[in-house]
Amino acid sequence: MNTNLSLNILIVTTLLFAGLSLSAQPGEWKLKKEADGLKVYLRDAENSNIKEVKIEAIFDASLSSIITVLKDVPAYPDWIYKCAKSERMEPGTNTSSVYYCEVDFPWPLSDRDFVAKSALRQDPGTKNVYIDVKSAPAYLPEKDGLVRIATLNIQYEFIPLSENEVKMNYRLHSDPGGALPAWLVNMAVDNGPVNTIKGMREMLKQDKYKRAKLAFLME
Repeated sequence: MNTNLSLNILIVTTLLFAGLSLSAQPGEWKLKKEADGLKVYLRDAENSNIKEVKIEAIFDASLSSIITVLKDVPAYPDWIYKCAKSERMEPGTNTSSVYYCEVDFPWPLSDRDFVAKSALRQDPGTKNVYIDVKSAPAYLPEKDGLVRIATLNIQYEFIPLSENEVKMNYRLHSDPGGALPAWLVNMAVDNGPVNTIKGMREMLKQDKYKRAKLAFLME
């Protein structure tokens, strides 16, 4: 083979694989779909080949109702996509929580689990509520047969529009770990979050959440 041609092939191949493995700066949000009252966006994430997801939605619910659903850790399997088990790791407070979840993955893949810490704050001026959720993989020893999810970052922003109408901005970046290639994860990276938000919407229809009032929140 011609030496120059071989060199060019080597350079192109190197650049291609570098593009697959090196992280880029966060990209621009691109609308993937708009359906069922949800707007779903994707963008390249910083320091990862797994894309970041953003979902915008309007809930016919109060802030108290929404936060009560999020604080009800034992009920997570009822609405969080593929959540098979959930439990508190520490007694929850008004503004913080530590919890554990197991996630059902399709055979022959191993199921996953994660420990997460959440922190809530409310802007006293706008009444917007912000919740940051971050993985804490070292909090609990890894379990046999489960792949520990080490990267999980969720950001909620809840903007009250009226007494019983709240706009949500939801952002997720997670890496399921294991040997799954990034291109395969990215093919369905928004599937779990979309089904989870739909599940939350259904939970908010239950009377025990509709009637909820949290004294520490400004409505």
